[in-house]
Amino acid sequence: MEDESRSDAPPRRVTLSPGETVADAARKAIAFGAESLLRNQNAAEAGDVEPIHQLRVATRRLRASIELFANVIYAAQLKIFRRDIPWIAHQAGACRECDVTSALIAARAEKIGSDLSDEIAPMLAALDERRKAGHATLYDLLASKRYQGLLAKLSHPAIKKVGADRRLGVVAAQLIRPASRGASRLGEKIADDAPALVFHKLRVRIKRLRYELEMMAPLGAKRHRKTLARLEQLQELLGLYHDTTVAIAWLLSYAETSAAPPRTVLAAGALIQSLGKRESKLRRQCMKAWKRFERSDAMRDTLEEIRKAGRLSPMPVSSPTQAAESSESDPTDESRIAHSNHNSMNSHSAAATIP
Repeated sequence: MEDESRSDAPPRRVTLSPGETVADAARKAIAFGAESLLRNQNAAEAGDVEPIHQLRVATRRLRASIELFANVIYAAQLKIFRRDIPWIAHQAGACRECDVTSALIAARAEKIGSDLSDEIAPMLAALDERRKAGHATLYDLLASKRYQGLLAKLSHPAIKKVGADRRLGVVAAQLIRPASRGASRLGEKIADDAPALVFHKLRVRIKRLRYELEMMAPLGAKRHRKTLARLEQLQELLGLYHDTTVAIAWLLSYAETSAAPPRTVLAAGALIQSLGKRESKLRRQCMKAWKRFERSDAMRDTLEEIRKAGRLSPMPVSSPTQAAESSESDPTDESRIAHSNHNSMNSHSAAATIP
C-alpha cells in the first residue's frame, strides 16, 4: 500500500465500476474514504504539514461520496455523516490555513523587500502558536470516541434496500447532476461586488463535482477528461483567491489586536496592500474562467457522455439479494470495527514512536 502521507506519493482515488449496483458502489466509495482517513491519521497526529492537508482532502472526497449516494443512505446515518465529517474537515482546515497563510506572507514579504524578514517574524510566530493550538484540538479529535464511532459507521454504511439494486452506470449521470446544478447556481452569483464567501462556496462545490466525476472515470471519454482538467484549473484558481482573502483577513485582525512592534504593524499594512492587489486580480480571473467554463457547455456534454456510456454498461456484478442482505447494519459489527480500528491505530501510533 502506498504511503499517502509522503508529499511525492500520488493520491489514491476510488473508481467505481458502471456494472456494479448502487449499493455496492456506495459501500466501496464510503469505505475507501474511511481508509483514507486512517491512512493519514498517524502522521497528522504527529503534526506533519502534508498529512494534515491529505487528511482534509480525504474528508472532502468522503463528503463527495456521501452526497453522491445520499438517496440510498439511511437518514439517521446520513445525518451523522453530514455532521461529523465537516467537524473533522474544519479542524484539519484550521491547521492547514495557518500553514498556507504563513507561506503566503513569507513569499509576499520577499517580493516587497528582503528587509522585511525581521518585521514579519512576530506574525509567523503568532501563526505558529495558533497552529499548535489547532493541532492539539485535532489530536484530541482523532483520539475521541466520537471519531471512532464515525469510522465504524463509515466502514459499514447502512444502505437502503429500495433503489440500491440499480445498475450504477444507468443512474450515474442522474447522481452527478445535483452537484453540477449546485455549481451553476453559485457560479451565477459571483460578481465584482459578491462577497468572498460566494467564491469559496463555488470552490467547494466544484471540488465535490470534480471528485464525483473522478469516481465515474470508467464511464468517461474525451469530454469527461477535458471537463475534469478544466474543473481542476478552476479549483486551483479559486483556491489561490481564497488563500489570499484568508491571509488578508488574518493580517487585518493581527494589526488591530496584537501588541506587535510598530515596524511589524507597518509591515502588516504593506502586506495587506500588496495582497489586496493580488486579490482583485485573482477575482477577475476567477470570474472570467467560470464564464468560459459555463459557455463551453462542458458539463452538459459530459453528463450526456456518461449517460450514453451507462446504458451500455454490463449487468450488476452482485445480485440484488446479496446487496440487500449486506445492507443491513449490525450494531455489534460496528462495535467490532471500531474496536479493531482503535487497536490498529494504537499499534501504528506506538510504532511511529520507534526511532
